[in-house]
Order: sequence, then C-alpha cells, then structure tokens
Amino acid sequence: MKTVGLMKRSGWRPLLVARGGAERHGAEVLEAMRAEALVVAERQWPGSGVRALLEVLRDVDSADVVLLCSPLDSDARRVLLRGGDAVLANSGHEPFGLVGLETMAAGGLACIGATGEDYAVPGRNALVLETGDPAEFLGMFGRLRSRPEEAQSIRRAGRATARHFAWPEVVQRVLLPRIELARCIHGGMPPLEGTGLGVGIHNA
Repeated sequence: MKTVGLMKRSGWRPLLVARGGAERHGAEVLEAMRAEALVVAERQWPGSGVRALLEVLRDVDSADVVLLCSPLDSDARRVLLRGGDAVLANSGHEPFGLVGLETMAAGGLACIGATGEDYAVPGRNALVLETGDPAEFLGMFGRLRSRPEEAQSIRRAGRATARHFAWPEVVQRVLLPRIELARCIHGGMPPLEGTGLGVGIHNA
C-alpha cells in the first residue's frame, strides 16, 4: 500500500488490483489503505471467468485500489497476471514464492522480494527488490516504463524460466534422482525407470 501511495503522490495514476484471503492480516491491509488515503473500490461478482472479471473492472477510473472480494478462477487469474504492468509478489516471508513463477508462466512481469526465489535473475526474467522501501520499486519500474522492449524481454525470459519448473520437469530433475539413490542405498534395488515414475506422480 505504501508503494501505491508513493506512486500516487509522485503523479502516477496507479491502479492496484488486489485479491486478499480470509486471514486476519486483511484488516491490517485495509488500515494501510486508509493510512495512505487511497480510494478503494470493492468488487464481487456471482459468476466466474474472464468476462465476469472484466465486467466488474469497467468502472474503476476514480479508484486507486480495486479489492476483489470473490474467488478468481485460473483463467481470470492468468488475465490479471499477464495484463498488469507489473505483479507485486514481494512477500518478505515466502522462501520460494510460487506467485512469482505463476506470473512468469502467464507472461506477466514478476516483481519479487529477495527471499530465496532462486529462479529469479534480476533484470533478466524478473524485477527483484532488495528492500521494503517503495522508492526502490518506483525507481526500477520507472526505468522499465521508458524501455518497453526491455519489459517484453523480461516477460519472455520469465515464461521460459517457468517452463523449467513445471511439475514433470521438477519430478524428472529433482525427485527421481533422490528416490533412485534411496532405493540403491537402502535396498540394493536396481535403478528406477524415470519416465514411468514421473508420469505416475504427475497424474496423482
């Protein structure tokens, strides 16, 4: 919220689309919105899908934050991740944030924190924040706004990165070798056939 507030005070016209959970932390976020004097529009809808999402986002010109109060299906989530100028996924607590990877897979511009997301290469496939200072994001993203070709390059590299972390890839590259090693060490059993096990786990 401090980042959106600073963007607004700096003369930008930010529109943060946020979807919170049911955690108690949500009340703190709402208080932070009020502290930054942000105009908040709450939206909920009975349906699902991209068309329903776009319908509730039609009349939000005066808002700084759109708070989505209904569940998002996967199609609508992909549209938001890809359609936004940037996706702030800079949690200070997640050691391997999946939101960043999901953003990359959708073709979005992921902006993550330096909390252990070793899939992120700063400036190549994501924006990586080192601090919680909103000015850091404004500086990095402001530079990128004037270089649209660089932003597109980061999005393309992000999608390529995300493909390496799809479940079949993870199973074959990370899980299978460890299971195979454990079988050999503890039972003298022959090595596993990789393809069969990988497919079985993925389908489960």
